Formats: sequence, structure tokens, C-alpha cells
Amino acid sequence: MDFKIALGQIKSIQADPKANLEQIRNICQKPEIKEDPNTIVIFPELSVTGYLMHDDVFQLAEPVPEGPLSRVLAEIAKKNSCYLVAGLPENSIPGLIYNTAVMFGPNGFIGKSRKIMIPNHTVFNERRYFRSATKINVIDSPFGKLGLQICYDLFSPEITRAHALFGAHTSICISASPGVRRQYFESFISSRAMENTVNMVYVNQSGIQDELIFWGGSEVCNATGNRILKLKYDEPDFGIAKLNTESPKSSKNFVPTLRDIPPWIFNTLELGVRQI
Repeated sequence: MDFKIALGQIKSIQADPKANLEQIRNICQKPEIKEDPNTIVIFPELSVTGYLMHDDVFQLAEPVPEGPLSRVLAEIAKKNSCYLVAGLPENSIPGLIYNTAVMFGPNGFIGKSRKIMIPNHTVFNERRYFRSATKINVIDSPFGKLGLQICYDLFSPEITRAHALFGAHTSICISASPGVRRQYFESFISSRAMENTVNMVYVNQSGIQDELIFWGGSEVCNATGNRILKLKYDEPDFGIAKLNTESPKSSKNFVPTLRDIPPWIFNTLELGVRQI
């Protein structure tokens, strides 16, 4: 099945969901999206609220998919007959806030995934606000199984591997990465695709929030690690790539890494983590 990935590399406004939802709406209204129902529009990490909300996160977090911001995302997807992935703070469990990626389609809520790797070093202070998710899941969508991950999650190769083992043909990473991490992400995107023979989609914030400069550079790699779309650095941009749900299967035949992994390796990883 052919489908399209549209990268909505926006510059989110801090703690201003109204302005950010308007940016999301404007992109989803583009003719090239409305004319093709098999399009998934991807927006960055915490794109609905801005990445640096500080203590405003406690007022902006909402239950998903029942909250008011989620309802607007659902309305945008319905009116434009498209599918979209965006990021927002979630408090579906009282007292716990998660950094969450959500997916909506013309018929409403499809699924969500919470950030697992919560950075609390150098310029990052996410543990002040967010809890870590306790499971890796894939989403059953009209396009088949999709993996969703968020920014620092890409530093953990096990997460993308789990997406592949759970049957996802594509792993989507939404991000708010400042320029100091650009080298890491640009290396990981193609590596994760090749390691797991899955399509990789990466969508990053752009512009400046407080003193953080987000480098943009969103891209799409196919299951052989070849880059098929790259957006501009440092500024808002938009682009569309065409993918196929079946093409990763031929990559798996050519490089059968998942088939060839001895199961004992996973036991070794578990034992190693216990000793850290």
C-alpha cells in the first residue's frame, strides 16, 4: 500500500496552543494533503504547546483523547480528511504528566505513545515535569502498524527494534532537538532504519525558544537507510515523501537482521541493565 508522509516542521510558540493549532490547521489545509486521503502529516514533539512551557505545563496538560486540545486535533483531521501526528503534554492519570505523541484520523483518535527516555542533563530538565512511560507500543492504523517515539527515545536502539519486532513497517520520531544534538540524530535516523529494516520518519522543531535553537532538518529514510526527503535547517519547512507499507519486506530479505538475532542476546541485555 502506498502512502505519503508530510513533514510539518513548524516553529511552535511557547505555551500558546491556540497559535500552534492554527499552524497545524494551516498545514493540514494544503491542497496536496486534502487531495490525497492516504497522507499522514507529522508535527514535532510538543508541537501543540511548545517545548519550553516551564511550569505552564501543569495548566496545559490534558487527558488524551478527551481534552480540548485533542478535540481540536481531531476536528482538524476530520475536516481535512487527513491523518496527523502531533505532540502535547498528557495527564490522563491524575498527578502524572507524560510527554505524548498522538495520532488522529478522519474518524477520530487512533492511538498514542508516551516518551520513555526523559533527559535531565546539560540543557534538558524534563524530569521536573514528565514521567517516563513504562511500555513500548505500536499503533494499529489504516496504514498498518506504526511505531511512535519521541526525541531522546531515538538514543535507545531497543525502542526502534521493538517497533520492528512488533510488526511496524515505519517508525516515526517527533522531536524538539537543539543544535547541540544534531550530529547524533542525523547519524541515528539512517542507522535505525538499516538496523531494523523499517522506514524512519524524523520531524524536529525549528526556530528559537528561550535560548535553545532547534535545528529542524526533518527527514525521511526508507528501510535501506536511504534518505528520500530532507527539510531545511533552523527554520520552518514542509515536504512530502512517498512510502510503501510492503517495501520493508524486501529489505528484510536482503538484510535479515531481525531473523538472525539470537534470543539470548535480549536476556543478556536485561542482565546488563540490572547491573547499572
